[in-house]
Amino acid sequence: MRSDDILSRADQALKRHGGMSRLQSRSLERVARAGVIKAKRLAWLTAGFLFGVPLFALFVQPLEIGGIMLAVMAYVGLAIAALLWTTGSKVKVEALPTTALAKLPLSTEDWLESQRRLLPPPAQRLADGIGVKLEQLAPQLQTLDEKSEAAFAVRRLIADDLPELVNGYVRVPDHLRRQDMNGLNPEKQLLDGLNIVDSELTRMSEQLASGDLVKLATQGRYLELKYQGEGA
Repeated sequence: MRSDDILSRADQALKRHGGMSRLQSRSLERVARAGVIKAKRLAWLTAGFLFGVPLFALFVQPLEIGGIMLAVMAYVGLAIAALLWTTGSKVKVEALPTTALAKLPLSTEDWLESQRRLLPPPAQRLADGIGVKLEQLAPQLQTLDEKSEAAFAVRRLIADDLPELVNGYVRVPDHLRRQDMNGLNPEKQLLDGLNIVDSELTRMSEQLASGDLVKLATQGRYLELKYQGEGA
């Protein structure tokens, strides 16, 4: 089966499960692509073994039972290595501030997906919506000047403020996340912050679409994302 056919079937399966989040959909798409790559590796390895071993025995040196067993063991070992070897790497939050602006929304979305399971269910749903908006924002940033004030505003929101919000929540011990600490509730702060990020992404996308870059650069809200009493 061709890799395109496999990916097409994966897409159809995703469409049949309409309740699946966009971040989960993208995750499954990456899993499908990784499966295609591993299948190709295994196919090439198998072809090399089926043709290489007989040719070696015919033209170089006949193989006895011990040699055949060693060849089979080598094949099994290489096959396991081919299936376990992964070429992709998770996006690290430390790399987001220096990521090229055109690639930043999708890199932030990938990072946010990796953090999704650490968030409470209401925050997961908000993260899903933010992920979709990041994906929609990506094409709008392709031609935006990296050094412009508008680019700085976008970068500050999705490379600094959003990761700081999520990481601040994750650092709070589990048993304290729903408790009021000095009048602050970490889970409520997280939800409020994600709602603000979601609204800001909508505003930025609309202003990029209208070409009002000055307004985009100067009208941003200041996000109150840091946890007071974080050390509790």
